[in-house]
Amino acid sequence: MRSRAGFLFACVAMLIAIALPASAQSDTDEDAVVRVVFFFSPTCGHCEYVINDVLPGVFEQFGGEPSVFFDEALSPEDVAFYEMTNGTLDILFADVQVGAAANLYEADTARLAIPNNRLGVPRLDVLDDYYVGSAEIPEALPGIIETGIAAGGIPWPDIPGIEEAIASVPGMADGNQPVGNQQPSNGESDTETPQPADATAALPSAADESVADRFGNDPVGNTLAVLVLIAMIASVVAVPIMVGKGLLGSSPVWLVPVLAIVGISVSIYLGSVEASGADAVCGPVGDCNAVQQSEYAAIFGIPIGILGVVGYSLLLAGWFVSRVAKGPLADLGLLVAGVVAFGGTLFSIYLTFLEPFVIGATCMWCLTSAVAITALLWSTAGPAWTVFERLRPTS
Repeated sequence: MRSRAGFLFACVAMLIAIALPASAQSDTDEDAVVRVVFFFSPTCGHCEYVINDVLPGVFEQFGGEPSVFFDEALSPEDVAFYEMTNGTLDILFADVQVGAAANLYEADTARLAIPNNRLGVPRLDVLDDYYVGSAEIPEALPGIIETGIAAGGIPWPDIPGIEEAIASVPGMADGNQPVGNQQPSNGESDTETPQPADATAALPSAADESVADRFGNDPVGNTLAVLVLIAMIASVVAVPIMVGKGLLGSSPVWLVPVLAIVGISVSIYLGSVEASGADAVCGPVGDCNAVQQSEYAAIFGIPIGILGVVGYSLLLAGWFVSRVAKGPLADLGLLVAGVVAFGGTLFSIYLTFLEPFVIGATCMWCLTSAVAITALLWSTAGPAWTVFERLRPTS
């Protein structure tokens, strides 16, 4: 259901970025080809960074402008594999959101015995080594290519099923090459090499998925997100009315710290997932990784999880001060807790709206945080309003 237009557009942008400067070809052995596999997801912000910001410079440095190959006979959402090659660097891109590429990813994960804390995309496979994330890959790739060229080339990693993956891409420059530690054949083929596909011609006619399509990507999870969203909006409307009428009193003393600790724990976990690029552990409902790998998982480069840790910690600190201090300092603690809870709920409304209607996937961890901050709003609003009313100047 997800559009592949972003990846195809990135390919076109990469070609343009490389073709604009009059780049000189590196002085390398023409027969030395470095072949790697790049696992990615169209919804992954780290993948987008590597594809758009890192690979153009790498191709320009090693061999120049590449050609792009993929099966134009398939609809964009069914394309599992793409090849980008310039004769020196040959990358097989595998979209893990499509069945065949997802199977290759799982087979490769089992082959390399990759631990759970190293799962996720982007992932680069080079023979029996792998690199994960938008920090490791840019740092390692130039050295891998230089070493590979000096060694006479690097064959495809020996992943179970890679031969079928290569064969599924019409026009792959070396689709019949062996994998593993075998050396490429120097024999000439009598068949004409197919021309690379025009990436612009493969762009879908609709620039983006409709809201209905996005919602349909995860109907159960997105329905749950909408229900939580409605409850949150109702809360930010009802709470001010109820506190104004004196209908909200103090909550049980243990409730605020328990909810805040739940929020901090969830935020720490999501922040670590975003920072490491690893797969989130998600339940049977929702698609946490689609959310965590989207461009909305960070603001100004700061993971949402880290912002959550700061917000919940500030709220917990305000509650603690209100319990141990007296006088103005205690009042300040209550006000801080109430203001942070109200602001956090508004921010969570924005994030929860993005999940079903923009991203098209729902993260159960995110909904847990949304419920926690909304419950904190109900728990802190009454005491905070009482302090505000007492301190407000009267005419």
